[in-house]
Amino acid sequence: MKTTIELPDKLIQRAKIMAAQRHSTFKELVIAGLESVLRSNSTTSTVPLSVEEARYFDLDSEGFPVLKKGAAQVNNELINQMREELGV
Repeated sequence: MKTTIELPDKLIQRAKIMAAQRHSTFKELVIAGLESVLRSNSTTSTVPLSVEEARYFDLDSEGFPVLKKGAAQVNNELINQMREELGV
């Protein structure tokens, strides 16, 4: 997938130099950097669930909250109760 982002000129220059030193490309360096940040972020900075949140949610392998399976049938009443209890 192609995307466009704006980066500081000095950062791009430093990254291109590092990529050349590693006999790599700028693109490969950016991919490796993003993968490293995402990998470390998902394993080290996961915010624990509060007691109230833990009633309804578990954390998946990436640290994202997901509704507990079989805990309750999801309907408007449950959603409104969750909003009220969680202050959303």
